[in-house]
Amino acid sequence: MPINQKQLENQRKKQFINQTFSDFRQELLQYANTFYRENIVDFSEVSLGGMLLDFAAIVGDSLVYYAEQQFNELSYETATDPDNIVKHLRRANIKNSKASPSSVEVSFSIEVEKEPSSKEYDPHPILELLPIIKKGTKLQSKNGINFSLQEDVDFRSGYMQEIGEENADGSIFSLFLTKKGICVSGQISEEVFTFDNTESDYFLSVTLGQENVTDIISIIDDQNNEYFEVDYLSQTTVYKKVEDSNDNYMTILPAPYRFVKEEVFDLGKTILRFGNGNGKSVKDNVFYNPEDLLLPLKGKDVINRVDLDPGILLQNNTLGVSPAGSTLTVLYKHGGGISHNVPTRSINKIVETPIIVFPNSTENTLETDITQVTNSLSIINEEGSIGGTQPLSLNELKEKIPSTLRAQSRIITSEDLLSRILTMPSDFGRINKIAALDGLFNSSAKDLFITCKDSSGFYTNASDAIKTNLSNYINEYRLIGDSFNILDVPVYNFGLSFKVKLNASKDIETTLTDIKSRIIENMRFDLFQVGTPINVSRIEKIILDTEGVSFLITPKISLVVSKSSEDAFFDTETIEEKSYNDNVFNPQILFNKVDGMIYPPRGGIFEIRYTSKDITIFAN
Repeated sequence: MPINQKQLENQRKKQFINQTFSDFRQELLQYANTFYRENIVDFSEVSLGGMLLDFAAIVGDSLVYYAEQQFNELSYETATDPDNIVKHLRRANIKNSKASPSSVEVSFSIEVEKEPSSKEYDPHPILELLPIIKKGTKLQSKNGINFSLQEDVDFRSGYMQEIGEENADGSIFSLFLTKKGICVSGQISEEVFTFDNTESDYFLSVTLGQENVTDIISIIDDQNNEYFEVDYLSQTTVYKKVEDSNDNYMTILPAPYRFVKEEVFDLGKTILRFGNGNGKSVKDNVFYNPEDLLLPLKGKDVINRVDLDPGILLQNNTLGVSPAGSTLTVLYKHGGGISHNVPTRSINKIVETPIIVFPNSTENTLETDITQVTNSLSIINEEGSIGGTQPLSLNELKEKIPSTLRAQSRIITSEDLLSRILTMPSDFGRINKIAALDGLFNSSAKDLFITCKDSSGFYTNASDAIKTNLSNYINEYRLIGDSFNILDVPVYNFGLSFKVKLNASKDIETTLTDIKSRIIENMRFDLFQVGTPINVSRIEKIILDTEGVSFLITPKISLVVSKSSEDAFFDTETIEEKSYNDNVFNPQILFNKVDGMIYPPRGGIFEIRYTSKDITIFAN
């Protein structure tokens, strides 16, 4: 084909309509030779007739090209247009696009006077001076990252106790009490929106001013009505967790005032959309009459099985009450990212006044004693904050669509379990890698191996806070008889070390750099999952296929070397200490001679930390 025709032809990888520029031109040429031979004799590529054929062929090819492009956009797998990808994400109900906050357990410590009547060998604090640090108390790390307490820290039970101040005679005067509470990073903001009465016929919406909104804490209107978040506006009820002194349980609530969250994926913004009902029939039309369900059974002596959808009890014919004519106060949390993964002992400041109450205090309790306990409050995180990640790109979000579409509102299969965890709301923290394996000692249980990433992008154990969050999250979806063991993924650091024979005609430094870059580019160690083996045979092939390499001197079984904490070194280029995990493995023992793979131990993952240092090549 002449070069000018190649330039005319639309280039595409996949075709739904099996017609190309050449096909159209060939068919047009046959048509012209059949019906127009007497008018135009010359249809060669440089003639006027050939030009007309090219023009007609490019029209057909272009129409086919754009038709196929539209077909591609109908599927999330082949869609490339950002607007269409966003539509597929919304259709799949993807909501985890924003930067996620980090979670950590923070130790709260107070000093309380010893109960005078308690024994020296078994001291107890004064009951009236034991406080509750309330949910919502704001904390801050040394680098300015804000955290908020996600649960009440009740010092009336479950605390750790140490001896505090002593009297002159050596007797105990006060006790130090410590108790942990889960805290999540993020800034809390409040916005007020007022709607006109004339907008009652629309599904009203507002766009929140801050990016990376992770949680809508509350929405209250000027009539003190609370709006609940639902998945769809047709959802008429919500489940609310109720805590009392004996147990925690879920209760079902009608949600006539409700809203849905919509994400603006390219801007990181959040839109809140409300219903369009007028609210006049809220009291009369929340639930169907349960007696209607008995109609099929009346007047029958023999009763067959009746299929019943329990959701029919909770249906109504409205999409929620519109906030038209109301003023809404929206309280929400926002922010996240890798920078929120703060190190150990860095959260040490309480922002503003702590939310603290003394439920056991009486009219005889001195205000000075309460003030003294409040002033003694201190905080520290004994472990680093984990779970903060950067926002996901459109392509990364698109990869989550298949698992989301297959997911159910309950966990039945292993795929359901993994999909549910990987799409866990970002305010719970984010799990980076996960594997579900059958339990070693209980066939009905699953071992969940999870790992997160720290601020440097390296694998690290999930904090206790994230494990607690994960446990609470999947507990709402699991079947009654299911049980899960949440375990840390053992991370095995490794490197490559080998010697090659090079051609004398090639530059040594250039060839060695080419070998290293080809290994990194083709092996994609960063995409390793839990249980992914190291393909030593492929590494060997990449080395041998590199231009300038004669042969590999090092035996294949010795290419991979283990890295552990004993291999830590000081990098003079970055002027910092480089460290590794403590886990050690023997590559030669784990090497499978049949397929040339090195498989990690059960539940483990391989990680190469410093590619510039961990891939060592010697030339001969």
